[in-house]
Amino acid sequence: MSERVLIAGAGMVPFLPLGGCDSHAALAGQAIRAALADARIDYDLVDQVFTACVHGESGIAEQMLSQIGYSGVPVFSLADGCASASSAFQLARNSVLCGQAECVLVMGVECMPARISNREFFGLKELARDESAMVGPSGDVAFVERRQQPALLFAAQTSWLLTRLGVAENSFDQVLERARIQAGLNPYAVLNRVPDRDGWLPPYLCPPARGAAAVLICTPAFALRFGARADITVLASARGSDSASEQESGCVLDVLGRATTRRVAQQAYQQAGLGAEDIDVAELHDQSVGDFMVNSAALGFCREDEIDRFVQFGHRLKGRMNAVNPSGGLLGRGHAPGATGLAQLVELVWQLRDMADGRQITGARTALQHSTALGRAVSITILQRT
Repeated sequence: MSERVLIAGAGMVPFLPLGGCDSHAALAGQAIRAALADARIDYDLVDQVFTACVHGESGIAEQMLSQIGYSGVPVFSLADGCASASSAFQLARNSVLCGQAECVLVMGVECMPARISNREFFGLKELARDESAMVGPSGDVAFVERRQQPALLFAAQTSWLLTRLGVAENSFDQVLERARIQAGLNPYAVLNRVPDRDGWLPPYLCPPARGAAAVLICTPAFALRFGARADITVLASARGSDSASEQESGCVLDVLGRATTRRVAQQAYQQAGLGAEDIDVAELHDQSVGDFMVNSAALGFCREDEIDRFVQFGHRLKGRMNAVNPSGGLLGRGHAPGATGLAQLVELVWQLRDMADGRQITGARTALQHSTALGRAVSITILQRT
């Protein structure tokens, strides 16, 4: 058993507009090779593989591995909506911590077609009947059904922030503009490859993308034995889901994960022995502009009554501008559900290694990654440069 887990290698391919001729396997192969090269190890040293893909058929993991060869190691495939990549990472970390493996490859990929509907993008089937905007309290079944209407939920989130929390309307535009600016500094962002945001998206939602990302995690003993990189430690990784008591008010902010993010953040901070004030750089799940605002407060980076100020003063952590989502976030880099959680981790590894050219947060040593799947599952991981 290991008391610590290291991220030895990180690799990603540029996020691309929907459509195109690239396959899941081709995108994943590029990311895997980049992560292995970064870790300075060969694939035959990998004990297990965890894969994440939402819009892939059975056997998609084998297609990905066809790019580098089959070694007979256990392969685990996950499809869990926007939580897929974070789920794969956390299960892989647990496997290392409990001694089942010393070195694990975690990879995520998404290659959605150009004409995907907004419901399919969220991993949902088309509705067979007309549903109302279920954002009020009416029992446990309604808690689940609300998430079958993501576009309505995000519209209700925007309305709640404007009318109930008093967030200024120009703050929404400022978040979008800063995401575009940061994406312009990030060669991996989809907004560098499309003239504008995808047409079917409601205002203030992130653009969909194709993409792939991969990380190699290992024990310190493995890194020492094989000469792998050993400069990034996973201090904490916590996961939670919402409870009935948190949903009873019917507040759309909690349906989309506010209460769960608060609770999981405290668990992660406790595991790491740190607080929000210790975080130098963060990549949070901003599937909407409202997500960016609400999650920034839920993670402790500002108070809810300070959201306007936090936005207007440049998303600062420890006085450093653009320290929250320096990559452009989902709003700027784009959202490829099976890859996004790992892409966030790759960006943070680069930030901690001082490798994020043009968007580098100077002196970053401690980083936080946050992902959520329409509020039903929230993951938070804290990394530190050693």
